[in-house]
Amino acid sequence: MDEKKGRIKVKLNHEEEGFFTDNVTVFHNPSKFVVDFSQTIPRFDNIEGKMNQTFVVKHRTIIMDPMFAKILLKTLEKNIKSFEEKFGSIKTPKKKSKREVVRTEPEGTTRYIG
Repeated sequence: MDEKKGRIKVKLNHEEEGFFTDNVTVFHNPSKFVVDFSQTIPRFDNIEGKMNQTFVVKHRTIIMDPMFAKILLKTLEKNIKSFEEKFGSIKTPKKKSKREVVRTEPEGTTRYIG
């Protein structure tokens, strides 16, 4: 801490790029919420003169305690309200394309998402 100015020096890391997501999976156990954002990208490869399509799935996983999950929910609600006041209502599909996945695991269980 810089005692002369009463400030803490902070260095921000901007090395990671933003991540576009078109799918999310959420699950929880008694001690944490896991939010797995994913994006599916079609890729076309020419293998021996034949076009082959592959879907590449990238994901970023966020793990947070229940209190922070609730803070995030309130922050999103506030920001969505502000967005809609400024730009108009956000349209969502009438039917969900994917059902919400909620998994619970016994206390102390860990799950790896690679």
